[in-house]
Amino acid sequence: MWRKPVSKRSVISISLRLLALAALLTSPFFARTSGAQGQSPAYVGKFTLTQQIHWGKTVLQPGKYTVSLNSTVAPIIGMIRTVAGDGVSIVMSQARTGNKNGVNGLLIKEKDGQPTVHSLALAELGVVLIYDPTLARETVQEARVSQVVPVMWAKK
Repeated sequence: MWRKPVSKRSVISISLRLLALAALLTSPFFARTSGAQGQSPAYVGKFTLTQQIHWGKTVLQPGKYTVSLNSTVAPIIGMIRTVAGDGVSIVMSQARTGNKNGVNGLLIKEKDGQPTVHSLALAELGVVLIYDPTLARETVQEARVSQVVPVMWAKK
C-alpha cells in the first residue's frame, strides 16, 4: 500500500502541539516546585486590556493580566494570569526576532474580525516573541487594524 508522504509542515505542527500539551500537563508541577525553590521567572510583565482579544486559542476578556516567562530559551512558554494570580492560559512562542524599536507591548492585528495577539515585544530583553507568524509577516499596507497594548515590566 502506498502511504501519502508526510510534509515537514505537518511534522512541525504536530511537534508544536505535543510540546504545548507537555507544557500544559507539566506546568502545575513546575509552578509548585519553582516557587518552593525560590526561582524567579526570566520576565514578568503587566498589561491591561480594554477590549476582548484572542491570543492563540484563548479569548482574554477586558481586565488586568500578567504574563511570565520562565526562560528566554526556546521553546519560550508564557503563563498568562489575572492580577489575582488565577491561571488563564499558557502560550508558546513559535519564533523570535530581535526588538530594535524599543517597544514593550502586545502587538495586535485583526484576524477573522477579532483583535488577535500576533507578537509580544519586549524591549528590555531585546526580543519579539511571535505567536501568529502569518499576522506578524503582514505588511503595513494591508487593510488590517494594528494596535499595541503596553506591557510594563513588573517590579518585584
